[in-house]
Amino acid sequence: MALDPWHFPRAEFAARVCTLLADGPAQALTLFGPRRTGKTEFLLKDLAVAAEARGHRVVYASFWQAPRSPAAVLLHALEAALRGERGRGLRSLAPKVSFSLVGAKAEVALAGLSAVEAPPGDALLRLDDLLERASRSRKRTLLLLDEAQELALAPGNEPLVAALRTGLDKRADRLRTVFTGSSRAGLAAMFSARQAPFFHFASAIDLPRLGAPFVAHLLGAFRSASGRRLDQDELASAFERLHANPYFFRVLLDALLRDPALTVAAALASLRERIAEELGYLDAWLGLTPLQRAVAGALAEQGKQRPFSRPFRNRVGAALTGTVPSAAQVQAALRRLRRLGLADTPLGEWALADPEFAAWIRESGGATA
Repeated sequence: MALDPWHFPRAEFAARVCTLLADGPAQALTLFGPRRTGKTEFLLKDLAVAAEARGHRVVYASFWQAPRSPAAVLLHALEAALRGERGRGLRSLAPKVSFSLVGAKAEVALAGLSAVEAPPGDALLRLDDLLERASRSRKRTLLLLDEAQELALAPGNEPLVAALRTGLDKRADRLRTVFTGSSRAGLAAMFSARQAPFFHFASAIDLPRLGAPFVAHLLGAFRSASGRRLDQDELASAFERLHANPYFFRVLLDALLRDPALTVAAALASLRERIAEELGYLDAWLGLTPLQRAVAGALAEQGKQRPFSRPFRNRVGAALTGTVPSAAQVQAALRRLRRLGLADTPLGEWALADPEFAAWIRESGGATA
């Protein structure tokens, strides 16, 4: 894969994950990271490269490519890898993500499988056959399954998930797997709940937050491309205003690259307006009930939140002209926000899934929109 000067290598983390998979006792890992924080780039440009350098075969599949045809996605990825076409397979299956509050989801049929029905028995047998062939690699084969929570979301995936679990269990000594997810709740539905299909199957790790070295690397790439130097402290502050989101930070630098007269402050303000518009913050807000808005507004407040506590419910009640909701009503609102992809439990506590959406609520007075 050609070197990308804008790619910030996470070589140390990739080496650690590769060692855990290849030499550690864990059969699988779950890798959590919020959307647009570089999970896919890490898999493709860091972990896959490190694994192949050690002689491992790598199979990559993204369930965002065809979320309603996950069996087809797996079959296609395995067949491409077994033909020695990993690079082409990665490019063809890498998710095509655009601005979207819930993520872009291209729903297509692959390998002749229906996009709406559970996979037939022969497809599951084909999956088992391909996993067997992949397990015969000289060294362990690493399966990189991106946005794996999609498997737990759509009805009809139970036979596929069971077949995948069985196939991996039968070849635990030769196949190792990374399941990534941008929703802790989605990953928990697959790996943590007692009735989950992959209960106690994988060890959990988080994608590390990027910081000053990432900013310095991209400013170096910017200087090489433009011949201009940007103030590192000012850009570090902008990176934090973007909640350390690497994708949005690159969009910011792209704007500065295209227009040398643009100031960092103006570029940042324009980008944040674009994010709000293209991610549909106002539409999402207006689509909520008054109670759901009040709960979201309370979650947007900075600091640790305990949404079933009396102080939290009092804040919600204040936004509802004094009617304090019960804990059950708050719970129902939270569940709805989670189903909409607006809230999650990223650190074990309830929070809005998108910190920029939370900032938009705080700064725009969304509760009055």
